[in-house]
Amino acid sequence: MMTTRKNSTKIVLTESSLLVPQVKSTRLTLLAKQESKTQCFEKSRDLTDENATIELAEEISVLLKNAVLTINRRIDEIKKHYSPGKQNMLFTIRYGDLEKLKQRRLKEIFELLDIEKPAKFNLIAELNYFGVKVSYTD
Repeated sequence: MMTTRKNSTKIVLTESSLLVPQVKSTRLTLLAKQESKTQCFEKSRDLTDENATIELAEEISVLLKNAVLTINRRIDEIKKHYSPGKQNMLFTIRYGDLEKLKQRRLKEIFELLDIEKPAKFNLIAELNYFGVKVSYTD
């Protein structure tokens, strides 16, 4: 623990370079996504009454979890229609790269994969597969 004197100046140094670039490491990418997801929920928690926001965050969490399960099931259904050796390639040709698909808004994913939207879908429509709010999609 550092104590500060009355007339002293506090200096904070931060180091941001990584040994492995984040672009080349899937683990670092996943960690960054999880951190931004947590920050998104924490920011929304500060905006309104704490109890109401916690309930809303839990509801969003449940909706997001169910949406992810639904998307995974639908992707598996689609891939089953393709021959075993070419499932991933044919899925990519028809729907695009799976990782890029997961970066899109849930609203777009549900429309693309022709999935029926659940009740209160508007709470998660602007989030991506990982729960991060997406303002636009490439």
